[in-house]
Formats: sequence, C-alpha cells, structure tokens
Amino acid sequence: MYFLFRIIFLLGVLLTVTSGYRILGINMSPSRSHVIVQEALLKELARRGHHVTMVSPYPLQSPLDNYRHITIPMPDWSKGAMKNLMRDQSQWSMVKTFPEMNRIALESANNSIHHPEVHKIIKEEKFDLLVVGLMADFLLGVSNWIGAPTVVVNPNAAMPLVNEMVGNPYPIAAVPNTMRGMLNPMGFTGRMQNLLISFLEDAFNWYMKHTSEQFYDSVFPRGQFPSYDEVRRNVSLVLINQHFTKTSPRPYVQAMVEVGGLQIKQTPDPLPEDLRKWTDEAENGFILFSLGTNLLSSTIPKEKLDALINTFARLKQRVIWKWDVEHMPNKPENILLKKWLPQDDLLAHKNCRLFVMHGGLGGVAEALFHGVPLLGMPFFGDQQANTLAVEKEGWAVIVQFADLTEETFSSAMDVILTNSSYTEKAKQLSSLYRDRPQSAMDTAVFWTEYVMRHKGAPHMRYPGVDLNFFQLHMLDLFAVIFVTLYIAIKIVSLAFRRICRRKQSKLKVR
Repeated sequence: MYFLFRIIFLLGVLLTVTSGYRILGINMSPSRSHVIVQEALLKELARRGHHVTMVSPYPLQSPLDNYRHITIPMPDWSKGAMKNLMRDQSQWSMVKTFPEMNRIALESANNSIHHPEVHKIIKEEKFDLLVVGLMADFLLGVSNWIGAPTVVVNPNAAMPLVNEMVGNPYPIAAVPNTMRGMLNPMGFTGRMQNLLISFLEDAFNWYMKHTSEQFYDSVFPRGQFPSYDEVRRNVSLVLINQHFTKTSPRPYVQAMVEVGGLQIKQTPDPLPEDLRKWTDEAENGFILFSLGTNLLSSTIPKEKLDALINTFARLKQRVIWKWDVEHMPNKPENILLKKWLPQDDLLAHKNCRLFVMHGGLGGVAEALFHGVPLLGMPFFGDQQANTLAVEKEGWAVIVQFADLTEETFSSAMDVILTNSSYTEKAKQLSSLYRDRPQSAMDTAVFWTEYVMRHKGAPHMRYPGVDLNFFQLHMLDLFAVIFVTLYIAIKIVSLAFRRICRRKQSKLKVR
C-alpha cells in the first residue's frame, strides 16, 4: 500500500512538472508588428510544453499545440491615417496620427478584458504569468485578477515609458534618442538636441500614461486594487527587442534584458508553394518590397507609385511586393503581389538580393540576421534612426519618401545591386549580430521561465524603481548637506564675528 502511494505521489509530481506553466498574453496594439514579437515568444513557450492563451486582434495563421488564441477585432484605423501620412511628410505628421492610434489601442484593450470569453477564463482559470505589450499598459492591472507576475515585451528600443517600470537608467548624455535619429558619438550640439527631444518624449510618455491611467482607474477602482503607478512598478521583467550592435551600448538593470531579433527563426519555415516556385526560379535573384504592417502600399501617391513600378519593371530581378488590395495598376510581369508575406523566411532565401523597406526595427534586424542589404524609405518613429544607422555602417542606401522619384529610386537601386560591398558588409555584420552566448529566443525563454520559477523573481527588483526623482538623484541629501553646511558656516561666521568684537572691545579698554 505504501509503495502504491509513493508511485501515485511521484506520478503526480511528474505530471505537475511536465504539464508546464499557464501563461496569459494580451496585446491589442494597432501595429501588428508589435504583436508579432510577443506572439513569437509565446508560441515558443507553447512548443516547450507551457499552456499559452493569447489575446490579440490578429487571427492565428496556423494552429499550435498548447496554444489557445482568442481573436478580438479592432477598428481599421490604418488606411485613412496612413494615407494622410503618405501625403504629409512633415515631422509632425505622425504626431497628428498618434492620439487616434493611442485611443484605439486603449479602447480595444479595454474591450478585450471585458470580452465574455476572456473574462470567463480570467475568472475561472489559474495563470502563472501575464505577458503584455507596450501600448495600453493599464492591462498590467490584469495581474490583480490572476495573481501572477508580469512580463512586458517591448518591440522597440528601451524608452522612458518602459525604463520607469523597472527603474532602468536612461543617460541622455550618452544614449541617443531613437526617435531623433542621432548616432554616437554626440558632441555638444548632439547632446543638446538629445535633451530637447527627450523633453518631447517625456510629454508623449505623460500623455500615454495619463490616458492609460484613466482606463486603469475605471477597471481597477482605487481602494480595491493597487494604484496604476504601483502596478507599473511591479513588473518583473522587460524584454527589449534590440541588440547593442544595432543601437548603442547602454546600462541595464537585471530586470531588463536585450533580446534583439526575438521574432527571427533560427531555421526558416518552408515557403508556400507559389512563393517557393517564384523565388527558386529567380535566376537573377529577387527583391523584397514591404512597408511593414501599418503603412499601406496602395495609399502611395500615384506619381511616387509610378516611380517605383517603372524602376522595378526595368530590373532583371524579380520583385515580391507586400500589396494590400487585389490589383495594382500597370503591374509588370516581374512583380508578384501578396497581402501578407513570411518576411523572415523570404529574407533567409539564398536568392534574396535586396530588401526595400520603411526602416522598422524588426525588419532591419531580420535583414541583418540574414545578411541582406537594405534600401530604406523611413516615415516616422524610430525608422529614421534605424536607416541612418545602417547607412552609416555601409549596407544600406536611404531614399527619403519626400524625395522619391524614378530617378532617385533607380539610382539608389543601381548603387546597391551593382556594388557588392553592400552585400559583403551585410554578411560581415550579420556574423557580429549572431555572435551571442544564446539566441534571442533562448534568452527570452530562459528569463521568462526564471520569473515563473521564482514567483516573480522579487530578488531582481532594482531598489531605484521605488525612489522618486529627488531621491534617485540624491537631491534630498544634497539639499540637507547644503542646508547643514550653510547653517554651520553661518554659526562659525557668527562665532568668529563675536570673538572679533570681544578682542576689539578689550583693546579699546586698554
């Protein structure tokens, strides 16, 4: 009987160990590229035996064991907004678009946690971890309901908005702001520009936090739940989708980990048959053209679209173009249109000669990993910084969209396709980018599982996250020291004057 009991007990323990952790992921970002990065991590966790539930606006492409996906559609905001962005190439174009993008992200996130299916699983099921994205961070409050630690997957370089969550330092004197497009080293003028753009970024961060806090307070009333600031400061881990070889070396606390290229597969998946045939039979190679998940190629103004089409038509290479509608006017035979592309797998193909893109960090990382040179057309956000960096490194040419003509685009294409130095440099830097003790995915999985194993890993929490600005910069101590020294000097000075008066009085008496 005792032996039978021990067998049952051991089987129970084994079942508990092998059943894996239960993970809830939510990301309702209007930018699909943001969700792709988080989904890549959660799908890998499912492959490694954990039970994952993911909530997003984008349907699952193919089923996966241990992976439950809940699709909650969001309003289609991108076509009108991106059409305006295509026509307005001023520095303030994205600033005008941002409030609407932020509003949709917040409302969609709010709808997601009140969705009947999501609300039911949150109420009835047990989870060991909550994983969320960057936008609509009031979703961190879901940790109040499920009683689990949180991990934030940031699809871009570290920003003050996420640095605050774990107390990560942000030395603006040494780390260029990714939104400005400046590169190191920064001289006096560069540091001044970095300071000014950081003030603007702080204003954006305040706006995002202020609007997110309103949703947080409505869902998690004060007095019943920890405050919005407390929940933000209780994040166990932030995974940053960047690598120092592509941005700038900078300090990190233990709770912030670089996993640049998280969405890149070490071994590419087989291409769909039509793409496999098109790429394999491209005797002179092929060019990949994509403006990412937000920018829509169909909204490109006619004169600029004609410049692109006419240039591609003269090339001997084939072209694969991410195109969002059914037809393209005057499409040449060497162009293949697809609404959605396995971008990482295409860049890994041996016949890929060039990637024409907008400069998103994810696309730059994928091209670098596979050693494919770039032709960059940056639009907004960090795209200018990303393309400037790769141009400086020698494996890309930039054509500003505002300056796009058939002449400028053809010239840039010819430079890259006829000069092997661009491909050689890309291959060289690819080796540097890949040189890590672990792959980005293995690193992310290890630290995510580490947080779950150690129940939130509170020992990794940096004490600075709980200090306010004055405490963190020792201003309160300097103030006390200054006041103390001031009082001491005053006392000494007063005593000295009194001593002097007494001596003078004694001299007069004599």
